[in-house]
Amino acid sequence: MGIWYCGTAVGTVVGSLMSFGFQHYDSLTFTSWQIMFLVVGLLTTAIGILVVFFLPDNPMSSRLSHAEKVLVIERLRSNQTGIENVHFKRRQALECFRDPQAWLLSAVVIASNVPNGAVSSYQATIIKNFGYSSKTTALLYVPSGGVALVSIVGAVLLAGRWDQRGVPAIVPLVPGVLGGCLMAFLPPGNKAGKLAGIWMINAVGATLPLTYAWVAANFAGHTKKVTMNAMLLMSFCLANIIGPLTFRNEDAPDYYPAKVVIVAATSIAIGFIVALRFYYIWENKRRDRRGRESHEKDVAFLDLTDRENVEFRYRL
Repeated sequence: MGIWYCGTAVGTVVGSLMSFGFQHYDSLTFTSWQIMFLVVGLLTTAIGILVVFFLPDNPMSSRLSHAEKVLVIERLRSNQTGIENVHFKRRQALECFRDPQAWLLSAVVIASNVPNGAVSSYQATIIKNFGYSSKTTALLYVPSGGVALVSIVGAVLLAGRWDQRGVPAIVPLVPGVLGGCLMAFLPPGNKAGKLAGIWMINAVGATLPLTYAWVAANFAGHTKKVTMNAMLLMSFCLANIIGPLTFRNEDAPDYYPAKVVIVAATSIAIGFIVALRFYYIWENKRRDRRGRESHEKDVAFLDLTDRENVEFRYRL
């Protein structure tokens, strides 16, 4: 999951360098941004077509040897999250909407991605308002991708080392809060400090892949899991709608209220993660007190939800 999401950070670096290069392109037929969008769009479409044909739907359709498929299935058995089931189960979808963890995870995604939506949309404008040219602004965008890449790799390594999701998800939010404070509260003349704050905010994106990993580990039942993934995607989209709206024309050029929103939203995201972690601890202890009353053979492959499977324990 972390390797997949690193593509966003690498894309920021490559996209910034491409923007710098295409700004030197001059033509009567296309503007520089039009030819850049055309090139990137065609490349994305081509890769998307390849993914349709080569990305497997489940372990059984993957290009693995028989022994490797057995290992993958045994891993799924130990996780008790099940494998693909093509039948939509209404009760699982409704259970997802009633599950407190679903709404807490959605709240985490919204709160942590409001800064992402705000900064990704207005970062270039803020940097350019410091007095830099369009070409220099494109180059100053590169460190943002670097910060995002380091934070994603670091958070994923911590998650793997500690076998946890919550604490590593909080770690990249801390520099996000600090970066928002630098942007909001430093004197207007301190351009270097404000620029550093912009770069630091890009660390918050590392929380999203860990959130998806949390869903993969703590949601069982195929329909419930895909319903939750849809909720996460809608939460991500909602956050990226809210974020840019915090930058109002009447607040230009400092956009002070928007910067305060970045600090507040990131801090709230930390609170939601802490609450979710305590919920998982409480639920696991509750299940332990009830004890493993019964054991059903191959329960991992019955497409039970995490609530229906009394042997299921939530990852922290």
